[in-house]
Amino acid sequence: MMKEVLFNLIRKHHLNISIYTEEIFERRCQEEIIRSDEEKSSFVYLEFDFNNLRQQFKDEEEFNEFWAVLMVALNKNNRGSDIIGFLENQSGLGMLLLDSKIEGWIRIKGRIQQTAANLGFQSMGSVLDDAVKPIIYPTCIQELGSP
Repeated sequence: MMKEVLFNLIRKHHLNISIYTEEIFERRCQEEIIRSDEEKSSFVYLEFDFNNLRQQFKDEEEFNEFWAVLMVALNKNNRGSDIIGFLENQSGLGMLLLDSKIEGWIRIKGRIQQTAANLGFQSMGSVLDDAVKPIIYPTCIQELGSP
């Protein structure tokens, strides 16, 4: 269901956004882990879980408005190297910010919030803070190994 909603938004607003299938996105995540290990670089992984996000809104209309604003903001602030794809069972969208650390997410989140404010969607910042938790690789692995 959300797949159709997102693709309709992309078509309606003539956005230059590609969303990988879950299989291709999972493969790209695995490839990025390998590349990051080889090059000693990092990336930020984000999950936009549809159910978690839906709980942030009072109704379906506001939920759909969030996605419309987010898609416009991502289109406007696309770095070209960022990768977006469906999560397993199309339960949400995942996003890889390549060659980034937490500052990359903070910068993009600020740009998303600014675009949302310009479009009259004031709650974007609190929604992103509450429902989207950035994972920084390889820091997340190092933290798991810490005593």
